[in-house]
Amino acid sequence: MTKDVALSTALRAPVQGRSKASYERMLAAAEALMAAAGSDEFTLQEVSKKGKVSIGSIYNRFESKDALLHAVQLRVLERVDKQMGAMLDEARNGASTLDQLVVALTRAVGETLKENADIMRPLMLRATNDPLVAATGKASFVTTANAVKGALLLHSAEMKQPDPLRAVDSAFRILYATIARYLGFGSATTAAWEGDWDVLMQDLSRMIAAFLVTPPGF
Repeated sequence: MTKDVALSTALRAPVQGRSKASYERMLAAAEALMAAAGSDEFTLQEVSKKGKVSIGSIYNRFESKDALLHAVQLRVLERVDKQMGAMLDEARNGASTLDQLVVALTRAVGETLKENADIMRPLMLRATNDPLVAATGKASFVTTANAVKGALLLHSAEMKQPDPLRAVDSAFRILYATIARYLGFGSATTAAWEGDWDVLMQDLSRMIAAFLVTPPGF
């Protein structure tokens, strides 16, 4: 199945009435099962029971468990991207200096991912062997990356790095990778919840800010 076909299947949602309510219960049930288990090891029978929908209704909307999972991912990322965007906008608009902005952006990315970690974790684990989940997740990642880097570049005059574009790209990758490891995303499940979260946020902010305002050679 191609990416476009799979997405079309995942998005084949009713628009009104009882069918829409049933569809939403399917997605909510599958999401809850994944978050509770920390993996995609749920069955359609479990979705049927938890969502109070028949197996026939599920197959009427989704040709397979994979299609249901892809729809769940789209639903989750739509919610997470909206929340992330609002948090990043607030961080950007509330900071008057680069140092303040780095602290605010770090907290915005960190808290958004932490709040959604229970469902993001199994989705990122699934992405290691599901190209569609990986591609959809990457698109969400790029959206966040562009928003963070764009906000930082508004303060490029305060940076001492010779290549601000390269600097903010490195800063974001370090920021995201560190948070992802702490939360146990992807293959880093055994490293989850090591250390104090607030200390991590503070130190990560300081390190990134220091990197951006320190010229090479120091």
